[in-house]
Amino acid sequence: MSTSPSPQLPSRVRSARTVSYAVAVITLLMAAISLQAGFGDEEALRELEMTAGPVIALGVIFLVYAAAGFALAARFTKGGAGVRIAGLGWGTAGIVLGFGTGTLGLLVLAASATVVVLLAMKDSRVWFTRAQK
Repeated sequence: MSTSPSPQLPSRVRSARTVSYAVAVITLLMAAISLQAGFGDEEALRELEMTAGPVIALGVIFLVYAAAGFALAARFTKGGAGVRIAGLGWGTAGIVLGFGTGTLGLLVLAASATVVVLLAMKDSRVWFTRAQK
């Protein structure tokens, strides 16, 4: 009795996973910058003409978004329709999050759009909706 090898992750899903990890890392960097500015860099706050509250809130949003990205990307290998749908939602949120957040935000916007496109393709849909063991 031999077991068949597990199906191989399609290249587009592998690419989406890699880009998702990259977006999560960039967003984690954005969170660190925002939280550092909010919790002690008064000069940066004056430059931004903001109080600490909104900057800290933005840092927390970035942190939660990055954590969700790491969690979703880790689940790409297992599959499941819910993972794909969550990935599409996460990517769409990244597009929105990328607007108005500077140069790093533009990277998040472009990479998130790439994740959405890759996950929307037919071979990605087939991977995520295949029968699970």
